[in-house]
Amino acid sequence: MHGPYGKMSVIYGIIMGIVMSLFSLIRYLLGYPTTSPLSLLDNIAMLVVMLCVVYLYRSSLQDKKITFKEAWLLAFYSALIGSVLYGIFMYLYSSYIDKQMIEHCIEHLRKVPEYKNYTIEQFKQMARPSAISLQSIIYNIVMAIIWAFVCAVLLKNEKSEIKK
Repeated sequence: MHGPYGKMSVIYGIIMGIVMSLFSLIRYLLGYPTTSPLSLLDNIAMLVVMLCVVYLYRSSLQDKKITFKEAWLLAFYSALIGSVLYGIFMYLYSSYIDKQMIEHCIEHLRKVPEYKNYTIEQFKQMARPSAISLQSIIYNIVMAIIWAFVCAVLLKNEKSEIKK
């Protein structure tokens, strides 16, 4: 390990959560509101931010070298913190900013064949702001595991030393 990736994960995670939240807010203001807890655009935004985080961290190191493990841990921990912050934002977003999001989620859930016998009350329970927030956090964390591997593979530039 070449640097303080633990401390930097917290800082970059806060920045990541803010950037992802601003991305959703800007989309809403431009007329492209978020219609589900996680979309393809959110995934792409998360990957881009994670790549930037690992690149910036690697560039800040004195020897400019990072191992796969350090890159993965930095990317994942940052995304973990960013996902929790984004989930909090999604709660506020679906509660106060875009109240139509709940209706969009209900429409989406009605199209799922497994839910064809559900009542409107059950759909409302599944699409309440706390459920949207929790789904957002869980989906982002799952994607963070995958994207952290992508970041580590693309940005590592040193092999780990094998300790005997």
